[in-house]
Amino acid sequence: MKRRGLCAVLVCLIMLTMISISPGTAAALQGPSIQLPDLKLLPPTDLDIKTPSLQRPTESISIKAIPLYRCWNGKVHWYTTNIQERNSWLSSGFSDEGICCYISPVPLPGTVPLYKCMLYNDMYYATSSAERDAVISTYGFSYIGIEGYVIPSGNTSSGDVNVNRWYRPESDHSDGWGWLGGDPFVSASEMVRHHFYQVPAANIPGYNYEGVAFRAWDSAKVLQQIKVTKPNGGEALKAGNTQKIEWTSTLSGGKMNLYYAAGDPATNGWIKIKEDLPNNGSYIWQVPNKSSSNVLLQARWSYYDKETDSWAYAIDTSDSAFSISSSTIVLPGTEAEETVTSFFPAAPTGLTVTPYLFSRLDLAWKDNSSDETGFVIERKVSGGFYTKIAEVGANVTKYSDSSAQLNTTYYYRVKAKGVFDSTYSNEATGVLNKIALMPNIDYVQLIPAAPTALTAQTVPSDPKAVKLNWQASPSTNIDGYIVERKSGSEDWTMSSTVGADKTTVTESGLNTNQAYSYRVRAYNMYLNSPPSNTVVYTPTASSGSSSGSSAGGSSGSSGGSSSGSSASSQLTLDFFIGNNIYNVNGAASAMDVSPIIMEGRTLLPIRFVTEAIGATIEWFDTEKKVLIKQGSTSIELWIGKSQAKINGQSVAIDPDNPAVMPLIINGRTMMPLRFIAENLGCEVEWVGQNNQVIIRYNKLDPQPEPPMN
Repeated sequence: MKRRGLCAVLVCLIMLTMISISPGTAAALQGPSIQLPDLKLLPPTDLDIKTPSLQRPTESISIKAIPLYRCWNGKVHWYTTNIQERNSWLSSGFSDEGICCYISPVPLPGTVPLYKCMLYNDMYYATSSAERDAVISTYGFSYIGIEGYVIPSGNTSSGDVNVNRWYRPESDHSDGWGWLGGDPFVSASEMVRHHFYQVPAANIPGYNYEGVAFRAWDSAKVLQQIKVTKPNGGEALKAGNTQKIEWTSTLSGGKMNLYYAAGDPATNGWIKIKEDLPNNGSYIWQVPNKSSSNVLLQARWSYYDKETDSWAYAIDTSDSAFSISSSTIVLPGTEAEETVTSFFPAAPTGLTVTPYLFSRLDLAWKDNSSDETGFVIERKVSGGFYTKIAEVGANVTKYSDSSAQLNTTYYYRVKAKGVFDSTYSNEATGVLNKIALMPNIDYVQLIPAAPTALTAQTVPSDPKAVKLNWQASPSTNIDGYIVERKSGSEDWTMSSTVGADKTTVTESGLNTNQAYSYRVRAYNMYLNSPPSNTVVYTPTASSGSSSGSSAGGSSGSSGGSSSGSSASSQLTLDFFIGNNIYNVNGAASAMDVSPIIMEGRTLLPIRFVTEAIGATIEWFDTEKKVLIKQGSTSIELWIGKSQAKINGQSVAIDPDNPAVMPLIINGRTMMPLRFIAENLGCEVEWVGQNNQVIIRYNKLDPQPEPPMN
């Protein structure tokens, strides 16, 4: 539900002043005179893609070092490889201090991850997971993500420059958050911690020198490049003979994968020669019985970093075509040819995670491919496993995760989809937490105007339903409407939401002869509007067509209408994957979210089932537990757990797939439909051609027996 109190709103608005992924504000202390490396500012890129020619219709991809930008706001330095993030800092008042150094955007042999951590205004880089975990546990840093990959400080055989680190001690250990509890506000000027990185090892007054943090490069040089040298164009090969394939590689290590194409690769595809070869520069190839005057060879280098579960790759293709003449001799022992119709798209890079108020984490990345069909976003928590949370279309480079919970650090990665999926992007982290700067914003202007003229009408086909109509809010900054409902002395709860273009909703599953009060609010990302007028509606089994009463106005005889026949003892619910409209005995109703499929199972907010069949549902926030009761049957489920309890006995939600569990997605609790419905005595049917789930419930059936040991 999107209701927010005024206090929460004020705290939320703080984050409007945040820049990119920073969890804190800048500390105030005039920095010392600093000698900066004289480096030319270059645009960030990790892919060196050569323009194809007619003789060479494919890409050659190498890996280049990318700049690590440094910015200064007169108090602290911040660092990033993301040009958009750097520009946002500059636009917010930071000054440009050029480039600290150049680092690799992907893992390479001999490199280590550069883990970025933040403590309020202080950025810190760790070069091992042990160092990262130590600063997190000892000093309270938050882990932001992997900035890139660097050379360990002790390896002087690689890289061009040492990157040195200094530290300015903190005189006041207050974190500046006392104002939230009513204590005097600790200003940014009292927070003076600061780590500083640069290449020149000059003494800096007021700072303690901590030594070489890591090694890097001094320019955007090519770090890994593959070059096919033989056959490389013009050779005449004969089927059945052996041919030595040769290549050069800037780096040792990694694996080599070899392919050839007879004719146009876009039409005929690439055919595998051999994969997972050592990167030793050569391979003996038995020339296949393919007659063609236009044959190309392609070498694809790959490297896997186990610590970060990340890949790197580079590609080269022969400069021009060579020929193969066929043979009439059948070659024994030749491996079956496997056509590779399309190799994997380029992996996205530059993934960042930015908190937006207290409501969501915004992801952004760079699209490096032209042939992807979409992008997959995966997420995990510390110590957990990556799971897919969303998928977006081709050329989309943003996603907002509104299911993130406060004070939880999430890890993200993205991959491009194609015939084969790409390797993963860099790992980035985000957390929704508090900050210590109050912006000067007139929040009153952000409050949308209330909708008006709310009415309630009967639904002729369903005596347990009500149709609500209202006049739209005159505000132009709304995202949609929240329908709130209560009965008797209950508290108001959200019962439906619709988009900003809707002014009507039908709700079903009401109890006959029970009075329900309704009101509607407009909402945007910041605030909810005041409520509309209140209407009271009482469904009855008899026919009727009058509207419910409005608070402060006249009322008609409220009640549902019927066709004259008695109500059936069987209830039928129809849910459709990706559609928020569902049917109750044929009458359409609206949910605020659509059912989804995850791990091969349908998930949805289960109250749309439990309310319809007369079950009760209760949420226990401390345990993150849902309790469902119907008669003598009780079902307990926990968010993120694959085990449930039925009448106190532990059972697996899906014995064949332990990944099936309740989840919080986009702020809503999504529950496994089949497990719950069947244990409440319902019959569940899947209609694949319609992406439809049918739930049938016989109200006269006895309650299901509890599971037996």
